[in-house]
Amino acid sequence: MNYVTNYKNVEALRLSFCALALDTFGISFEPWYQAGYWSDAYMPYSYEVDGKVVANASANLMTLIIEGSEISAIQIGTVMTDPAYRRRGLAYDLIGRIIDDFKDKVAFFYLAADEEAVPLYTKCGFKPIQEVKYTWQNPIGSGVSLEPISLSLESLIEQKKHSALKGAKLEVTGDEHILAFYYHHGFDQRIYRHDSGVILLAAVEEDKKTLTLYDYFVPQNVLDFNLYDLLKSTNAQTVHFAFDAEGLVAGLEKRTIGDSGWMIRTTGKAFPEAFSYKNLAQA
Repeated sequence: MNYVTNYKNVEALRLSFCALALDTFGISFEPWYQAGYWSDAYMPYSYEVDGKVVANASANLMTLIIEGSEISAIQIGTVMTDPAYRRRGLAYDLIGRIIDDFKDKVAFFYLAADEEAVPLYTKCGFKPIQEVKYTWQNPIGSGVSLEPISLSLESLIEQKKHSALKGAKLEVTGDEHILAFYYHHGFDQRIYRHDSGVILLAAVEEDKKTLTLYDYFVPQNVLDFNLYDLLKSTNAQTVHFAFDAEGLVAGLEKRTIGDSGWMIRTTGKAFPEAFSYKNLAQA
């Protein structure tokens, strides 16, 4: 058994990694790689046996804006082990390698854990944190008027790169590579353009009255942008936010999720108490 990392351009290992991810999570990394968006910010730490990846934990180098301050952090994801190699401490060892490599370089480590994996992450020094979700009710809404558009990945990435930060308590920047991953997993069908020119990533329910807003990008030529006015103009009766929306829209409903699945290991700096993380930045 050999420890390997930084092998995205080694085809046999990469394809083996992709196969294990497909078997474990039902997701494919190969289209993401072929599109050129598997960047150096996503680093698999793996064990391989005879050229086959049998265990992995990936380090995602993230830049967060927390209450106006730029902070570097590592998001750990794609933790997986081939069934034939489980219960050998491989995931624990790989996470330990990530922590050792970055403990003096980032403010904290964080991850989204399923219930079964919580004991492993607790053993690695992670602690659960609460999450906040926001919803907005429009008393005059009668249906969603947004129309989906077709937009290439390159055009979407350019829209994001030239869009200003929202001004929320917690934001993520430089995460275009993760957005590209979601684009290849269904979000190419969830792109909308508002009359103002603003691009929205959203899911519209069948009743046409409920909207889940995942992100939005405001062109530089759109002056005096107001998200509240935009949402009113869509006529959505209910809007669920998949990012930190505090301070962006008046009249938000706030819901705290105690068992959110998110866990954190700090090196001196913690998430805000009212933690709300963008879904499309979850790796």
